[in-house]
Amino acid sequence: MFPVGGTQFVPGVNGAKDSEVAVAKPNAKNPKLDYYSGGGFSNVFEVPSYQAYAVNEYLTKYPTNYTSATFNNSGTSRAYPDVAAIGLNLPTVYLGKTRPVGGTSASTPIFASIVTLLNEERIAAGKGPIGFLNPTMYANPDAFNDITSGGNPGCGTQGFKAQPGWDPVTGLGTPIYPKLKEVFMNLP
Repeated sequence: MFPVGGTQFVPGVNGAKDSEVAVAKPNAKNPKLDYYSGGGFSNVFEVPSYQAYAVNEYLTKYPTNYTSATFNNSGTSRAYPDVAAIGLNLPTVYLGKTRPVGGTSASTPIFASIVTLLNEERIAAGKGPIGFLNPTMYANPDAFNDITSGGNPGCGTQGFKAQPGWDPVTGLGTPIYPKLKEVFMNLP
């Protein structure tokens, strides 16, 4: 299980030429059609050891006013997403026409493609495929663009805000391929 959140590019945010932020597409006419990056904390699965530090850091630095009735705020549950990728307005050709698509059905295959490229690099170097990558990702947060703008309101709450470090909106952030390649090529 490797949940992927969504981001989008927004021109000129925070004085930058272009910025990547947590995906947000509110619908003023019908809030049921709002679109944000998913994320939060499981009520079923325990926090895995590789994620415990990131989750505890987030809950310590950015406490919410939510109660345990709103979300599992114990710090003992699996949090998601792990990472993010572009998830809004990706040009896709379907039946000869270019159309914008979005959602985790767009961001997840992008991240999966990056893992495939990393595996190809390893195999070309005579190494085996990556295998279970979650612990390595969490041990190398500097291999991701940290997304610190945006949030994921919904279900009658303000949701969570993207913050420095791991957060329950964009996870560790979006991949920086050259850094990920270096990390995974240095593994046996």
